[in-house]
Amino acid sequence: MKILFVCTGNTCRSPMAEGIFRQMMQEKGLEEKVLCQSAGLSAVEGDPAAENAVKACREIGVSIEGHEARRLTGEEIPVWDLFFTMSKTHGYILEQAGVPAQKIYLPSYIADPFGQDLEAYRACRDKLREELERFFTDCVQRLLSFEQEAS
Repeated sequence: MKILFVCTGNTCRSPMAEGIFRQMMQEKGLEEKVLCQSAGLSAVEGDPAAENAVKACREIGVSIEGHEARRLTGEEIPVWDLFFTMSKTHGYILEQAGVPAQKIYLPSYIADPFGQDLEAYRACRDKLREELERFFTDCVQRLLSFEQEAS
C-alpha cells in the first residue's frame, strides 16, 4: 500500500505526518507493507523541513532531519493508493487534478504551524498523531485486511 501525505509547502505538516506514520508502521511491524512519502502542492523543491518541525518530531523519537521538500506532480498521482491531506482545500485540489474522491482522506483540519513557535509545532504534531491513529484504524488497517484476504 502506498500513502502520500499532502500539504502546501512540504516543510511542516506533511513531513511530520510522514515521519510519525512511518514510526507507527515500524512499531506495528507493517513497514514492509506500507510505503509512505510526503509532498506539497506548492513546494519549493529541496527546501528542508522547518526547524521547529524537526525539533517537535525529535521530542517523540521521530527523525525528519534529512527531509527535502518536493512538489506533487500529476504524473505520480496514479502511483498512490491513498492521499492524506491536511485540509479540505488540499483534498479539493487533488480531486480537480484527477484523484478519485475515495482515495482522498480528509482528517479534521490540521492547522499550518509555518513560521510559528515550537509550541505551535508541538500542537500540530500532537494533532497529527491523533489523526494518524484514526486514519490507520479507519482506512489503512481495513485496506490491509482486504489485501490479505484477496491473496
